[in-house]
Amino acid sequence: TKLIVQMGERPRAEQRLTHQATHDGLTGLPNRPHLLERLAAALERARHGDGQEFAVLFLDLDRFKLVNDSIGHAAGDELLVEVSRRLTTTVRGHDVVSRLGGDEFAILIECADGLDSARELSHRILTGLGRPMWVAGRELFPSASLGIAAWHPRYRNGEELLRDADAAMYRAKAQGRDRYAVFDEAMREEAMQSLD
Repeated sequence: TKLIVQMGERPRAEQRLTHQATHDGLTGLPNRPHLLERLAAALERARHGDGQEFAVLFLDLDRFKLVNDSIGHAAGDELLVEVSRRLTTTVRGHDVVSRLGGDEFAILIECADGLDSARELSHRILTGLGRPMWVAGRELFPSASLGIAAWHPRYRNGEELLRDADAAMYRAKAQGRDRYAVFDEAMREEAMQSLD
């Protein structure tokens, strides 16, 4: 019977390890490798299968370093957990919210109606995050900058999509934070020129 118990525990231990390898320890959200896997599958489907359009939202909290530096890392962690909770309750069931590290999150969404649903979701996310939250006995008013990159046949892998969503997020930050921006060809040209 001891052997049977051990045999039963092994798959559970393996499941736990797999979960730890593919999920963020603090928030429990899928991590970057997990997201890249899901992106690869979405790219494959869009290329060869159902042509299902999708987009990536790249989100970075505004002034997060200030929270960490002024009220401590435990408060910062508390804020990240609450942000991840708000994100997961705002998205639709099949959307994938992941934490990339630090205060960066990415969301993989299906958008059958083009960018409209991505814009609408971005607006809902920013509104939801903007509601005050209590962290370490203080009332905080978090905000975020968000970048959107929509699927295009030129994308070869998930990293390229993340890179462009990240570039759009920086554009949103530069425009005054607490807003979103969509990656477009003009940004692409800009990026190519600065590379040259």
